[in-house]
Amino acid sequence: MNITPTLLLLNLTSLHNNNNINKYNNILLNNSVTQYGEEFTTSLYIKLIFYFLYSLIFILGVFGNILVCYVVARNQDMQTVTNLFITNLAVSDILLCMLAVPLTPLYTFLGGWVFGESLCHLLPYAQGVSIYISTLTLTSIAIDRYLVIIYPFRPRMEVKTCRGIIVIIWIVAVVLTLPYGIYMGLEKYQYCEENWPTDDFRLLFSSITCIFQFVIPFFLIAFCYICVSIKLNDRAKSKPGCKTSKREEADRERKKRTNRMLIAMVTIFGVCWMPLNINNILDDIYDFSSHWSYYYLCFFMVHCIAMSSTCYNPFLYAWLNDNFRKEFKKVLPCISRFSTANFMSGTTEPYRSERLCNGNDAIQENLLNSLASKFNPNVTEESIQLESRPASPFQPNERIINEFTDVEDVRL
Repeated sequence: MNITPTLLLLNLTSLHNNNNINKYNNILLNNSVTQYGEEFTTSLYIKLIFYFLYSLIFILGVFGNILVCYVVARNQDMQTVTNLFITNLAVSDILLCMLAVPLTPLYTFLGGWVFGESLCHLLPYAQGVSIYISTLTLTSIAIDRYLVIIYPFRPRMEVKTCRGIIVIIWIVAVVLTLPYGIYMGLEKYQYCEENWPTDDFRLLFSSITCIFQFVIPFFLIAFCYICVSIKLNDRAKSKPGCKTSKREEADRERKKRTNRMLIAMVTIFGVCWMPLNINNILDDIYDFSSHWSYYYLCFFMVHCIAMSSTCYNPFLYAWLNDNFRKEFKKVLPCISRFSTANFMSGTTEPYRSERLCNGNDAIQENLLNSLASKFNPNVTEESIQLESRPASPFQPNERIINEFTDVEDVRL
């Protein structure tokens, strides 16, 4: 694949060799770039459109993910297995927003690398690491949810184990991306380019990256959430006679919302990252960047889509979580006022204070007796305390599973 002066290719599958570098240098010397490529990098309207899109992604992504990290750090009760994975995902998304979102269009429209040789090695390498961390963390969240729902008799992962997995994710990301940082460097014409020793090594690294960064995570996430969806449907059908018809209908509706959420998680991951991977693979094989006049526009469109995942992740994995929303309301006055307005209009819900040390140890409900009796006269303080007791390690914790299947408190 030819080097382009306008692209800092974020995805690691877009690789090239020395012959292509020399070929591109000749193209620069002869000024034989495509007319549309020149128009794309100089058009004020196109620049403004992409500056706006990237600025929006940067602001939403940084704000949303920093907020997630802050509410988990400030409240020890929020430091559960699922929330630690979500925090790690937020950290990787912040890295993407800080490194990839502003630098890619900036490098494009400046027409060359102006950040020095050291950053030419470091910044593309850090981008690759953050992508691996993001996809591997999403995969870990899916596997954790799969184990909780499919194997409810097993004790859930401990927080200490979760932290160990996060450390392993970072180590794997750093090691797998290392060749990319080593073989990046400034070339004669001040372009930050990949300079691989052989074409075979380039193709090997490209294939490994595509498999571990997208193919395996995508199919694992899809498999886990499909199995969870099937299991939830089976559980909804296997409880005869224990609920009123209204309760059964509410449970079925909740399962439908959960299934839609699972489908959304898989779909958003695929839609965000598949176009960029396909674009880079095709360019690696057919050298579209030199022969297709619309390549630049196509790249930035799929790149924007991929970067937009940093905005969706806080919403999907944190904002739809009831406990996260409660913490957000404490931090953001505007959200708190909106919540108060809803309460005054008659919308109420009990506050749930949850602490999960090893995932199954305890769940506590802080309910006013008057509020509890209002909805159910048979509820007593004793019954509330009984519900708060930890489940036996030898039987599935129904409350834990329900937490994982309730979209209003998305613990999926």
